[in-house]
Amino acid sequence: MPGSGPRITGCTVVTGDRRAVADVLAASYRAHHPGHGFTVLAADGDAVPARLGLDPDEYHRLVTCHAGADLADVLRPLLVRTLLDEYDVVVLLDPEAEVHAPFEDVSVLAAERGLVVAAALLEPLPDDGLEPAQVPGVFDGFLAAGQGARPFLDHWAGQARLRSPHRTEPTWRWPDLAAGVFDPLVVRDPGLAVGYWNLHERSGPPKFLVFRGYDPETPWLLTTDCGHRPRVRLSANPALRALCESYGERVKSTEDTEARYQAFADGTPITTQMRQLYHDTWSRAEHLRHTPDPLGRVAEKLPPHPFGEDGGRAFRQWLAEPASPLDAATGLTRLAAAVWLARVDLQAVFPHPRGADRANFRQWCATHGAEEGIVPEWAVPAEPPAPVPPVPDFGVNVAGYLTAELGIGEMARVTQRAIAAAGVPMVSVVEEHSLSGSVRTGLAAPDDVGAPRFGVSLLTVNSDFTRLILDTHPDTGAGRYRIGLWAWELEDFPAKMHDGFTLVDEIWTPSDFATRAIAAHSPVPVRTIPVGVPDPGEPTRDPGPVTQFLFIFDFNSTGGRKNPWGVVEAFHRAFPGREDVRLVLKATNGHLNTPAVERLRRAVGGDPRIELRERYLTVTELGALYAGTDAYVSLHRSEGFGLTVAEAMVRGIPVIATDYSGTAEFFGSEHGWPVPYTMTDVGPDWPPYQPEGRWADPDLDAAAAAMRAVADDRDEARRRGQAARAHILRTRSTDTAAAWMRERLTEAHQTWLAGRPQPAPQRHPLVAGARRALRPVRAAARRLGVTS
Repeated sequence: MPGSGPRITGCTVVTGDRRAVADVLAASYRAHHPGHGFTVLAADGDAVPARLGLDPDEYHRLVTCHAGADLADVLRPLLVRTLLDEYDVVVLLDPEAEVHAPFEDVSVLAAERGLVVAAALLEPLPDDGLEPAQVPGVFDGFLAAGQGARPFLDHWAGQARLRSPHRTEPTWRWPDLAAGVFDPLVVRDPGLAVGYWNLHERSGPPKFLVFRGYDPETPWLLTTDCGHRPRVRLSANPALRALCESYGERVKSTEDTEARYQAFADGTPITTQMRQLYHDTWSRAEHLRHTPDPLGRVAEKLPPHPFGEDGGRAFRQWLAEPASPLDAATGLTRLAAAVWLARVDLQAVFPHPRGADRANFRQWCATHGAEEGIVPEWAVPAEPPAPVPPVPDFGVNVAGYLTAELGIGEMARVTQRAIAAAGVPMVSVVEEHSLSGSVRTGLAAPDDVGAPRFGVSLLTVNSDFTRLILDTHPDTGAGRYRIGLWAWELEDFPAKMHDGFTLVDEIWTPSDFATRAIAAHSPVPVRTIPVGVPDPGEPTRDPGPVTQFLFIFDFNSTGGRKNPWGVVEAFHRAFPGREDVRLVLKATNGHLNTPAVERLRRAVGGDPRIELRERYLTVTELGALYAGTDAYVSLHRSEGFGLTVAEAMVRGIPVIATDYSGTAEFFGSEHGWPVPYTMTDVGPDWPPYQPEGRWADPDLDAAAAAMRAVADDRDEARRRGQAARAHILRTRSTDTAAAWMRERLTEAHQTWLAGRPQPAPQRHPLVAGARRALRPVRAAARRLGVTS
């Protein structure tokens, strides 16, 4: 009897352009469930924020990210959750369904179980090569929710809101995930959720039929989703054909309304790429707002949506502005960059849209991009500015990651200090954006930051980032003599790095080891610089009762090359059960290298004598760490130079290090304990190093013996540390490096001056006028045979 059971309502969600199918569903549901309500929510209607309790700005952000069926997906769980405030059970149906018989008995079950779903298949799909080959979802077309379904609806609403507009999974994907967590009641009624995916296994009249993909304009096809080899053909099933044609007539007899939120106020379509950009920015902002960032980044400001009082001007401006300093330097708009990133074909044709292919990519955006409706005229990349010519004065532009806390950034700063000590005028060109998502750029910018001025540029990045630096800061390269400061840690410089040769006029490296590797392939000169190791002053040692070993490394330099687990294993072999020793591993960027971090933690094995310090340290903290260290241990497989080894030595700390590659050029047995090695393959897990490359495998037993020697004879360790400091100060002084830098930069400047185009000589206007006046006289003389 009406009123004796739970209060039940049906519902569906559509956008205005699909309103006709929803009206057919609503009428058929009410006809077979006279005691129920039914709600059709127009997803793009004015009443949505008030109906669902959404802040209008929140709703407008949603309709900026999502459109059509995607928007309906986002709002479905919100509607069901809202209707549960008025009803005991809410039945959610696919809008393209038509009800042919009541199913209240199934819906009532939701009042007790909380969540009821219908199985899309009762048996596996036949493996017969026909369509569909898989069902849209495990549960499809029907969901009944009682009060107990609220946790599931909250989960579904959160997940749907964050899903990408480019999603490929089926419409009802999230209810599929309910079974493992929320324990729905799965009904296997053959009359429920009948559609093209299961008609082959269902007999008898359906309680409701989902006409997903049926188009009244092509009534000979059951669904456009299966147009090649459909398992169910209307021509073979007259009863089904009659149902489809009848449904089509009812749909055509009702009216759709125009879909809203599809365009700017001026009619420019809001494309999928625009929605994706907005969605990604919103998702990042939400993530950073609720999740601590390991690099201390804060949530970026959410851009304005296009449906405010300004008619979308601010949103359009956001799309048309550069997304980064790199794009600002090259004129690339946020939307054009996103279109390029989303299109594999564009990436193949224009691999460098910010550099060598900039003009051609701009032309594509202005023509084909505009014709395809994906790059409006106002989002076409700007014409790149004309390069600023360098001044003829002596000096150098130093470009690189000058504020980044990573090895290549520190090598750049060491080189800058030597240039400054040489008295060479310098401009610092800081690049941060391309690394801001992976490493911290928290060091103070140099005082001499500015636009490139001089005719010589020193690019302090490796070969594979040279093009990026030149694209980001084009005046660094335009018309300049370019020097690349490169390092490489294997004996062979791989072919994939050779593109950088075309971008520089000469190459500097920090070691003869790296010079040999690169020079074997280089068409330009390769020179080894004398790296000047700054003197922090007379070391203050603070030896305690415990012998402390230290290793400092960056996981971004690859755990395989730095080999921290080798250090841990050598420590364990050296000191089983011994309590008067300690090992500190100071690491950065572990959050970007989880497998390597987990491998290291497993190696440590909870040993309380080993501390893994995974954070950046202040200068004071680092000084205190060095002061309490008795020996520095680097069991690397290869180093282009080995700056941390040199920095330990200049602080009077003895070193235990692999006797291979760059470190072997300034470190020997008089300064510590060189560790012998054998050569081994790199293997596939440590890019950018080629798997077939070779590097060292240090002898861990020898390393363990060296550690014991330090712990058992700390006086000898201190003596070798003092010898290490004296050696570095004598051979790697800043003065030596400064003299070399001045000499080489002077030569580079003279080469640049000799090779730059010379301006055409300017004639005085009086001379030019006199010559013009004499032309008739000369012509007359030639006619008379008179020569001059």
